[in-house]
Amino acid sequence: MKFRPARPKFLARCLWLQKCAGLIALAVLLPSGRLTAADPLPVDPIEGTWTGTIQAPQGVSEEIGFTFFRTKKGLLTFRLNFPAMFTYDAAFGVPVETDGQGHYEMVEAIDTHLRLEGDRLIGTFAQGKLPLELKRGGSFLPKPPAPHYPAAPAPVWTYALGAPTWAPPVVQDDVVYVGTTDGRFHAVRAADGTEVWTWPGPNPIDGRAVLDDDRVYFIDRRVNLVALDRRTGSRRWSTALHDETLAGQPAPDNPTFNRRTAVPFLLDGVVYAGSSDGGLYAVNAVTGRTLWRHDAKSPIFSGISLRGADTLLFGCMDGSVILLDRQTRQELLRLKTGGGVVTTPLVAGDKLIVGSRDYMLYGFNLADGSLAWRFSYWFSWVESTPVLDAGVVYVGASDYRRVTALDPATGRPSWGTDVRGADWGSPLVTVDTVFIGTIAQNLPGTVIDHTGGIVALDRRSGAVKWQLFAPKPDEGKFGGYAGTLALAGDKIIAAGFDGRLIALPVR
Repeated sequence: MKFRPARPKFLARCLWLQKCAGLIALAVLLPSGRLTAADPLPVDPIEGTWTGTIQAPQGVSEEIGFTFFRTKKGLLTFRLNFPAMFTYDAAFGVPVETDGQGHYEMVEAIDTHLRLEGDRLIGTFAQGKLPLELKRGGSFLPKPPAPHYPAAPAPVWTYALGAPTWAPPVVQDDVVYVGTTDGRFHAVRAADGTEVWTWPGPNPIDGRAVLDDDRVYFIDRRVNLVALDRRTGSRRWSTALHDETLAGQPAPDNPTFNRRTAVPFLLDGVVYAGSSDGGLYAVNAVTGRTLWRHDAKSPIFSGISLRGADTLLFGCMDGSVILLDRQTRQELLRLKTGGGVVTTPLVAGDKLIVGSRDYMLYGFNLADGSLAWRFSYWFSWVESTPVLDAGVVYVGASDYRRVTALDPATGRPSWGTDVRGADWGSPLVTVDTVFIGTIAQNLPGTVIDHTGGIVALDRRSGAVKWQLFAPKPDEGKFGGYAGTLALAGDKIIAAGFDGRLIALPVR
């Protein structure tokens, strides 16, 4: 399955594929492309149940199984059983394509390629080409009951934002700053949840803000970099970052499926930010004047990090990770992953760690850009920006539904915990606890259960301390907390799809 920048997550597309599957079947079953009521359904040697194992580059193997069968319309399709991905005998409703010579592909759903060798199926799974071997027969274990975790403490306060938000809150000087999907940007006192000011902007705000002593900076959904006065909320300036002439089209309605948004980076009076037009912009923080643009040749929806004093690091939707000298504007290194990069690259010692939409978390050697290790998320995007604390990397997931603690040098995990929902934000790490927000996706065709809320984990063991449940989303909607949580003294701050800003006690 090759990455396409405008393509939504495959699980949300299964229903659409199911509708057109019958048309695909008619084209491949018979030379005429037609079946009549008298035609017997063809039988393929792959039909039946197969069970086996799949290998991951982090040195683990997991059980996996398929049941291949014909639908009433004659479509050869499959059901997948993959407990490590919380998938239990799930029908994807997409075709299994074959050349009639023992080769089979499930490209659209899970990019799996198999060849039949007697009573074995051997091949590769997903974009990481993970080794897969199956034997005919076997059975699937039933779906286990959902785990029950202790209840969360009650919120200290709540604040009505008036609209849902994808954006993570930011705390500075005991004030919480966050934007919402109705275009408003809020400043709220962290001590008691009372309003400081609200700016009524014209465009939805999905991304994280950054601050200096005088201004708040963020990018809205029309790819404008906006600066507000920190004290009053009045607009200082707004600079359009999407160059329609260069891009060949107007600023797109965010094509990342889950509203990933470029995050500004502030350094020495300059705001650096990526754009949907494929450029990295440098903008004067006081005036909003564009200083320069570097053509990265691919849309940028990741945040930016820094190595040393002058090297900027960021990801692109073509799978690139770029190291750019901000003084000379020369690319020092361009690394390549197999999918879009929306996570902010993390420098951990001599390693660069970044997640990709090819279902891999990567560790690269900064010295020469060579690959040090990969950590497979099976068939889940890596949307969570990793965090380094006391020599340990903590990172969330998407459909993989876990928070993982791992060694940045080797990529080997010390623990991984199911948090029951997609966790796109970065883990918030305190002295003894890791906090993460989770998302529920009530979307057609989704085969993995998700629960929205907030989960607190023991930092050393990964054991769940408590779980807060968010309201269940309506059909076709999201619920829970998409953005990274913020720390305000003795409070955890979260902004949710329910349009509320809440503060929870750290202990």
